Amino acid sequence: MLATKQIAQTVNLAMESLPEELRTAISLREIEGLSYDEIADVMECPIGTVRSRIFRAREAIAEKLRPLLDTAYDKRW
Repeated sequence: MLATKQIAQTVNLAMESLPEELRTAISLREIEGLSYDEIADVMECPIGTVRSRIFRAREAIAEKLRPLLDTAYDKRW
């Protein structure tokens, strides 16, 4: 239970530390459940930019979670 709480806190802190455009893209995808096309419309940018922002946001969050999950650097999870 404590580990789960710690992971949730780490994810929240990682999300807060992201630049706004990355935070918005990952939130729209993972929290709101929007498709990449819908996110591109909302953010008024190309779908390739949306994909890049979501990838970079996921990588930044994964980097913060590595110590908690004891994950190797060549693996995301």
